[in-house]
Amino acid sequence: MNIKQASKQSGVSAPNIRFYEKEGLLNPARLPGNDYRDYTEQDIRTLRFIRMLRMLDVPLPVIRSVLAGDASLGSVLREQKTALEQRAKQLEGAARFCAELARQDPSVASLDVDACLSRMEDPAQPQNFFCGWVQDYRTLAQVQHQRHFSFIPEGSINTPQEFTAALQTYAKANGMQLSLTKEGMYPEFSLDGILYKAYRNPGKYRDEICCDAASPEQLNTGLPSRRERQLQVLRILLPAAFTFAAILAAGWVATGGADWLWLAALAAAGVLLGRGFEHRL
Repeated sequence: MNIKQASKQSGVSAPNIRFYEKEGLLNPARLPGNDYRDYTEQDIRTLRFIRMLRMLDVPLPVIRSVLAGDASLGSVLREQKTALEQRAKQLEGAARFCAELARQDPSVASLDVDACLSRMEDPAQPQNFFCGWVQDYRTLAQVQHQRHFSFIPEGSINTPQEFTAALQTYAKANGMQLSLTKEGMYPEFSLDGILYKAYRNPGKYRDEICCDAASPEQLNTGLPSRRERQLQVLRILLPAAFTFAAILAAGWVATGGADWLWLAALAAAGVLLGRGFEHRL
């Protein structure tokens, strides 16, 4: 069969077939008289085999060694599996860094390129276990805050105009860009490009304004799902652990013993229940 037929049956383009021949991966027979290539079924199988290994990103020199019998397919696949796993870790780190930069939404002029390159080129950074967890925890906390946040305005909120003024004051105090799309007691607006809906939570002494992202599913951390679940659990447990430690330490200083252990445990349990309830909401 000719090269056009071979390309159709193997799924390999004609230029690539010629390239593989040039690289010594394929050596089709030639027709007597006109010297045209004559591809056999075995050649088609070889082309499909090359195509399969290239889809696994196996380098051409390694494929050549396999076809020549100088390397076993099993050993090559095991080595490639290790290489792909290492690359996946690098890509995972790159994806997380991209997500972090995207959340900051920098401009070309404001981006600290040198700092970015230092982080990306530092081979020790991915191995820094503690700093990695701290950075991921900060990322999770930032995204959670973007999905839902609340604040206490100055004075009560009784009119749409007062609601708008409170949002403007909050945005200005935090250096954020506010764009109001719907005024009212349930206003809709954007902060730094993120769309929100807000409502007033009346209190006995002060009102609270609660803001929910209109599309929270679009605000993702860029972290692996397992890592994010672990950090969410940690975010619930940490305040309770710190509360327990603080009360126990205060009791030890005050009485010289562990007499406040029950109070520390009770307070920590209360904080834990509160954080768990808040997470469920």
